[in-house]
Amino acid sequence: MKMSKKSVLTIGTFDGLHLGHQKVLKKVVEIAMAEGLQSVVISYKDHPAFVLKTHPMPKMLCPAEIKLQEMKKMGIERIELLDFTLELAKTPPLKFLKDYIIPQFQPEVIVMGYDSHFGHLRQGNYDFLCRHSEELGYRVEYVEPLLFEGKPISSSSIRNLLLNGKIEAANYLLGRPYRLIGKVGHSNSKGRKLGFPTANLNLLCPHQLIPKSGIYLSKVIWQENVFFGLTNIGCSPTVKNTGVIEIETHILDFQDNLYGQIMELDLLSYLREEKMFKNVDELKTAIQNDIALARVMLKEFSG
Repeated sequence: MKMSKKSVLTIGTFDGLHLGHQKVLKKVVEIAMAEGLQSVVISYKDHPAFVLKTHPMPKMLCPAEIKLQEMKKMGIERIELLDFTLELAKTPPLKFLKDYIIPQFQPEVIVMGYDSHFGHLRQGNYDFLCRHSEELGYRVEYVEPLLFEGKPISSSSIRNLLLNGKIEAANYLLGRPYRLIGKVGHSNSKGRKLGFPTANLNLLCPHQLIPKSGIYLSKVIWQENVFFGLTNIGCSPTVKNTGVIEIETHILDFQDNLYGQIMELDLLSYLREEKMFKNVDELKTAIQNDIALARVMLKEFSG
């Protein structure tokens, strides 16, 4: 069947692509399949707050690469990630609708969540779209928020969980493990000298949120291969004195050199806080204990 150019679409920042966002996107896919329309999402490459310089400026949960990956997995056929500019922020919603959305996507249906909005001063909301639907020839579908403990699931609540090391709770609301994505860079090789070589991740998106410092059980995705490891987020105070927060992963049962390669890192479980040890031997013992615990946990994961 030839796909109609007409579409069902939604628009939003969708930072995190958490379970609440997924509910909206599932509705888009469902309508597209039922009515023979193309499923479309209009979103942004970066968080609008960084352009608008609003405070607080939230760290991103979902850089563009991850957003594209996850939306495609959900079955969205066309994803437009716009550069959020001051000009775009000042565009009245009716102009954006008439000059961009309708000519580009020919929407038959526009799906809106409870907090969906676009255009100047966020005026392009559900009520606005309903007022213009007859004149411009589309219908509007509303998706109720997904609640957790009586409140709508939100990106800000997930950020708070991550900053407090509550990775399992954050992953539950995300509907998948929290993922960091970056390029493997040089570390100072202290891990290798200790007998535990690490891959040092430099994030592709400087605005991505780095969770609470500590030791995490993690999953490494590299060129479609999956490995497990221990990730240290922190400044490694026993062997370094830079005070710089780094993301270093010791990959279990892995020998290759990943330097310069793109690596994705899923954080699965928070094991312990980063500590200052009296000496290197104490640190080595702690790492061995962490690895032993990780192997036990991985048996439970796979079991």
